[in-house]
Amino acid sequence: MKNLMTLIFLITLSFNLSAQANCDCKPELDFVYEQMQTTYSFKDQIKGDQKEVFESLYQKLSTQMAEPMSLPDCFWKLNQLMSLVNDKHAEVFEKKPDFEAEKIYDSAFVKAYRATDAFLNFPKATIDLDVLAAELKLKAASDIEGIYNIGSVMKMGVYRIDDTDSLVGVILQSQLGTWALGQVFAYLKETQQVAHYDIAFYNQVYKHLTFAKAQYFANGMLFSNVIKENAGENHSLINGEEKEGYVLSNLTDDVQYVWLNSFNRRTMATKRDALITQIENELKAPNLIIDLRNNGGGADKISLPILKALKKKTEHIYVITNFYTGSNAEMTTVRLKQLFNATQLGQRTYGAISYGSNYGKTFHSSSGLFSFYPTDMRQRQFIEYEEIGVAPDIALKADTDWIEQTLNYIKTQKQ
Repeated sequence: MKNLMTLIFLITLSFNLSAQANCDCKPELDFVYEQMQTTYSFKDQIKGDQKEVFESLYQKLSTQMAEPMSLPDCFWKLNQLMSLVNDKHAEVFEKKPDFEAEKIYDSAFVKAYRATDAFLNFPKATIDLDVLAAELKLKAASDIEGIYNIGSVMKMGVYRIDDTDSLVGVILQSQLGTWALGQVFAYLKETQQVAHYDIAFYNQVYKHLTFAKAQYFANGMLFSNVIKENAGENHSLINGEEKEGYVLSNLTDDVQYVWLNSFNRRTMATKRDALITQIENELKAPNLIIDLRNNGGGADKISLPILKALKKKTEHIYVITNFYTGSNAEMTTVRLKQLFNATQLGQRTYGAISYGSNYGKTFHSSSGLFSFYPTDMRQRQFIEYEEIGVAPDIALKADTDWIEQTLNYIKTQKQ
């Protein structure tokens, strides 16, 4: 594999895989530098010695950005500065192009797009894809290198750059005409946390650069829809199409269950009220399983009334989480453990818990190349979990149903 990788035109961490239009990155760095300092997370963390570290890195990156560079290289360096602050909500991303998502299925739109410089100069690996695919098929499901399904319409090959801690993911198959074989989908770099990667990747629809910080690679999954083709059964995710959220149900004579799939303040108020009524009238079992898998968070005005309703209604609470349990759902996990002595089962949570955005504002650089999404809220009591996540008391195996595993664990507690 090493000899094959040396064929790739890639310079250290630049990920400069093909001819691309260069950008003037120094103004973009200055934009991010100024925007970062408006956030609560920056004000909390970057002071004293850390202020000197921040200024030193800014000056170092400024020197590196004195000459034009490729957009992906620029983007990676912007996120190097961002990485000094533990705040998974704040982000910088390439500005999204202005077209409707449905256009990618319009043959006329696709034909016109494939003639543009944006498509023709899109980062692309100069490598034999058939040879690459054959090599990657031999990789174990537990290896970060391998072949991944991106949803149901694309396949990506992820491979390591020689013996470094950096990897690239390129398109091997695509049913979307906006993507060509060999185009780059993702750039990955190992972090100091085991099995965690910083990932710069292109949005599947709009193909603009976004960033996933400290992404946890487990059970063959890079993201919830980017999964190794040889990963096997995976019960860490919950199938939302088969299960309705906010419905209290009976699993056994002494165990009831509810999946809280979201705490969205705009869409969940009615379901919250209905669930509270159910809790008051129907919660009788001594054991309650609260499933928070795939819950990306929301607002206290949805989650806290549910917790209030649970007081004095059940003896034991078991909360199931996965890596896609985030933000307010992570806060709810901690509160359940603190207020109810709940047992957490499953997988560590996402680690975007202490900071958030109340107003949802986005700011754009003067060039229009990059956007900055700041955080304007803080809850310091959760800072120890930021970028770390909330670790489960009991880890669950991916190849067996997580509700069944939880039921079996509950049985052991009665013995």
